[in-house]
Amino acid sequence: METIKLTTRIDDTGTLHLELPTNLANREVEVLVVLQPADPRGWPVGYFEAIDAIEADDLMERPGQGIFEEREPLE
Repeated sequence: METIKLTTRIDDTGTLHLELPTNLANREVEVLVVLQPADPRGWPVGYFEAIDAIEADDLMERPGQGIFEEREPLE
């Protein structure tokens, strides 16, 4: 199995043209295409919308840090 990852552009008609050179000549292959819109900032699409949807009650709380030893002050 060979995995190829690339970023390309879909044309104005909504058609994606793929031309991928491989080492697999003259044989039948299975092809899996996953389309995910690219975000110019590099974040997964919908990331910020998901963060905005988090309720304040759902936020994690930092547990208490315990009791620290008392040290003599530095002179």
